Amino acid sequence: MSIAALVLGIVGACNPVGVLGLIFGMIAKRQIAERGEGGDGFATTGIVLGWIGVASIVFWILYVIFWVTTVGTIVDHIDDLPTSDPTDWDYSVVLTLLGAA
Repeated sequence: MSIAALVLGIVGACNPVGVLGLIFGMIAKRQIAERGEGGDGFATTGIVLGWIGVASIVFWILYVIFWVTTVGTIVDHIDDLPTSDPTDWDYSVVLTLLGAA
C-alpha cells in the first residue's frame, strides 16, 4: 500500500491522480501502525505528494475561474467601446500630425 501511495503521489503530483496517493498513503499509515510493517517513509511521501496534487488542483480551478471571469468582463464591456463608424471619427489629430492643420 505504501509503495502504491508513493507511485501515485509521484505520478499525480500535478494532476488529480495525486488525491489517490493521499488516500493510499493514509490507508498505508494506518496499516503500518496496526501491523508493525515497514514502508512508513513511502506512505509519508505519498501523503505529502498527494497534498501537493490537491493544492495544484485548487490552483488550476482558481486559475480557470479567474480567466473565465476576466474574459466575461471583457466581453461585457465590448458594447461600451466607441463605434467604428467613419463619420464619427475625428481627423484633426491626424491632420495635425501630418502638418496639414
